[in-house]
Order: sequence, then C-alpha cells, then structure tokens
Amino acid sequence: MTGISDPILSVSDLDVDYDGVSAIQAVSLVIRRGRITTIIGSNGAGKSTLLKTIAGLLKPSAGSILFDGKKITGLSADAVVAEGISLVPEGRRLFSSMTVRENLAIGAYRRNDKEAIKRDLDRVLSYFPVLAERLEAMAGFLSGGQQQMVAVGRSLMSDPRLLMLDEPSIGLAPVIVETISAIIRAISKDGIDVLLVEQNAQMALHLSEDAYVMENGEIVMSGASADLVGSEQVRQAYLGI
Repeated sequence: MTGISDPILSVSDLDVDYDGVSAIQAVSLVIRRGRITTIIGSNGAGKSTLLKTIAGLLKPSAGSILFDGKKITGLSADAVVAEGISLVPEGRRLFSSMTVRENLAIGAYRRNDKEAIKRDLDRVLSYFPVLAERLEAMAGFLSGGQQQMVAVGRSLMSDPRLLMLDEPSIGLAPVIVETISAIIRAISKDGIDVLLVEQNAQMALHLSEDAYVMENGEIVMSGASADLVGSEQVRQAYLGI
C-alpha cells in the first residue's frame, strides 16, 4: 500500500505458530490514524490469529508490532490494553449471568478515574441507547445484536486509542449489521482508530478506507477499500459478483 503516513500501528514480518504449525507468515500491515482499516478473507485465513497476536493473547515467533512508535511485540494482553489497544473478540464472550452494567464495568477494570469512567459509560450509552434501558438485565437474556453492542461497549470502556473488532457482524440480522456499521463509523469520527476483521466483505469494504486481503496466513492484496471493491479478483472471491 502506497502513500501511507503517520501510522498508529505497524506490523512487520509477523510469524505466528500453533504447536509448531505455521498460522501466519511474514504478515506486514499499517493502520493509519483517523481511518477504518479492514482485513477480509475466508474462514481460517489467519485473521483472528493476527488480531489475537496484536492484542497480546498469542506470542509471535518472529516479526515486530509497533503501536504509536513503541514496540509492543510479546507484551501481555493486560499490558497491551494499558497501551491503548482493545479487542472485541469473535463470539462476544460476555458474562451471561452478569448484568449489562457489570459487563460494561469490566471493560474499565484497570481504571481509577471515576469521572472519566462515567463519561465513557455515557458515551457508550449514546452509541447504543437500547442498552440504557437494559443496564440491569442479565447479558445472557439479550438478543444477539444487543450482546454485540455490549461487547463493543465493554471494549470502549477501556478508553482505547485503537479498537479491533473480530467478526462483529457474524450471526446478526442485516438491519442490526447496519446499526453496528453506523456505530463503527461514529467511533472512528470520535477519534478512535479502528481495525475491523470481517468475512462480510461487502460490509467491510464499504465501511473502511484501507483494506487487506488475507489467505492461508498471508497478506495477498492490499489497497484503498474503494479500489478493492472494484477488483475483479475480490468481486469474484469475496463479493459474489
């Protein structure tokens, strides 16, 4: 990808192995400030592995990760959150027997700034007004779309500078996908950089400015999202056109 300046995140030649088996190989990418970047690809391409490695949940066997110019390669997940990166995992992974309020509070577990936490809770509820009506409801009784809203809100409660979302549209009705997409745009406009992993390439490419295509653990294509939408290869392989 050309013309890249002032990245918030830079990944260089990253390798990750599972029990000696290569999961991703020599992956390099950059996330530019003020933009939504997406990674598309088929199931098993290595997209989630990449996000988990950036988030500190997996350790790379080679390569480097720089966040705002600081090397974070190999840091623990807690340390990565402290640096300002938050991951919304695939499958939401909420505490179903806890309330919406309690799930959101978990996102701020390492913070002590009560006024700022209250401000961020208000911001989350402004993004997702339906949650304001369900704060005392058990998360396990929410609809799939509402649970995804809680998962995004929980990550926002850590006050991230970079929000990573792993398959946020999976299993959701089209109207809810549109709602989630609108919120991702709003989050980006509010100054939080976004890295989005999606199998829903149509949604992801229209939502983002920059895009990468990942297959078999490697980046095989990158560019402006608008250009990739027009690529015959991408249209046939991922857009069903």
